[in-house]
Amino acid sequence: MVDSYETDFDDGKPPARISLASWVELLDPVSPTAQSYYLSRRYFNSATQRIRSTKTHQKLAKLKNSAQDLTPQLEEIKKRTLTRLQALDKPLETLFFHKSSYLEKWFYPFTLFNIFGIGFIIGKYPEWFHVYYTAMLVLLMPVRFYTYYKTNSHYYMADLCYYVNMMCLLFIWAWPTSVHLYQSCFAFTFGTLCFAVITWRNSLVIHSVDKITSCFIHIMPPLTMYTIRHGIGEDLKLERFSAASVLSSKSWNLKYNILWTSLYYLVWQSAYHYFITLRQSSKIKSGQRVTSFEYLTSHQFKNFWAVKLPDPWPMVCYILIQYCYQLGTMMLCGIWFHHRRAAGAFLMFIYLCAARNGASYYIDHYGKKFEKEVTKLKVELENMQQQLDQKCYSANEEETHSL
Repeated sequence: MVDSYETDFDDGKPPARISLASWVELLDPVSPTAQSYYLSRRYFNSATQRIRSTKTHQKLAKLKNSAQDLTPQLEEIKKRTLTRLQALDKPLETLFFHKSSYLEKWFYPFTLFNIFGIGFIIGKYPEWFHVYYTAMLVLLMPVRFYTYYKTNSHYYMADLCYYVNMMCLLFIWAWPTSVHLYQSCFAFTFGTLCFAVITWRNSLVIHSVDKITSCFIHIMPPLTMYTIRHGIGEDLKLERFSAASVLSSKSWNLKYNILWTSLYYLVWQSAYHYFITLRQSSKIKSGQRVTSFEYLTSHQFKNFWAVKLPDPWPMVCYILIQYCYQLGTMMLCGIWFHHRRAAGAFLMFIYLCAARNGASYYIDHYGKKFEKEVTKLKVELENMQQQLDQKCYSANEEETHSL
């Protein structure tokens, strides 16, 4: 019994007949006598030519050639963009760091206008509030990134509060039908972000770009979720945010939301730990970059017992405490979810906390600054009085000697 192995050849000659013994010899991995002519090079050349003749391969080849042709142009565009950014950097640095008083004079009325606008839109046009929130986020985040980048603090923008803001944008513009995303956004905003105003002492300092931006990223997301949940009608919810409708989110299931918020938290914490804690560990340890963990363990909680533990236990304790804090702050979200007045009163309380922190900043900062100026002026007056007394005393002594 013999088997034949037929292939396509360019010369049209019939293939050689192969015996069964030769097949056994070919499949034997130890055998040194396997004949390579059984898999003829001409067969592979023919197959390669057929692959190269396909339309897909031709399109890929064209794209590769066009990409190679565009490489010099892309490099030129990259150089021009870099040159423009470098030219823009100097006036921005002057505006934000050297002539900040000029910016603050304009930002003060801008903040007052926004406070008025927030109340007006929520009361009159709640269906547009998510658009207003998105526009303000797009306006303030580049400013925040630039100022943080120039001060080597841009790793702060990988914190949970920024992640939650991105989740809110995803729900609003990408997946408004996702119930678990909507309720997770509600839990994070009314939980972690609201209580962060108290924990981190966010201050409503009206003229400060930095402090108002911090208040914005913590207060505006829960306001947006409040408007979507309690501000707009059911018909609009079904049309625009179906996940927030009564049909989709009739009740608040605590176990369900703990599961999903934990999953979203795990995604953020894993990405943060890999890209920031591990990959940038050399810059963080050398002091070139600052993170929330480094700031807390070197300032507010530097004497905390967990900080004194050997690595990596301080970081592990920080992650577990942060996770428990996130779960603890969302326990009351069911109340805010079902009761409009309770949610409004809670947001008013958070706003008043930020306003009180801002008042404390104005009184403490400028009051102490004014007190230092008065003390300095008082010392200068005393020195001048002493100099005058010495001159008068010297003049009297000279008159006495002359007599």
